[in-house]
Amino acid sequence: MSKIYDLSQLEELAGGSMDFVMSMVDTFLEHTPQQIQELQDQYNDGNLVQVGAIAHKIKPNIDLFGITPITTTVRSIENKGKAEQDDAELKEEIEKLRETLEVVFDQLRELRA
Repeated sequence: MSKIYDLSQLEELAGGSMDFVMSMVDTFLEHTPQQIQELQDQYNDGNLVQVGAIAHKIKPNIDLFGITPITTTVRSIENKGKAEQDDAELKEEIEKLRETLEVVFDQLRELRA
């Protein structure tokens, strides 16, 4: 499977420091899986405002890591959560976010190996 992330923006920010890039990858892999689980738990508990807040925290990393298949998805989750708008698509969007990020996590772990 081709990679679904693009580190070029992160590499540009790092000014050529691969140590910095790998440090950011490690931080992303350390924190984001927990945030996705928390987002799912908050959704299951009906805490939509928290869903929006967690999506807001995740959004910069989605952008920084160039995960374009879900850039609009994370924004939609954020906006619907903040508006407490639980529509038919929200559950699907959360699932798409989780599934896509799980692939990215695996791909980034391979990069670290």
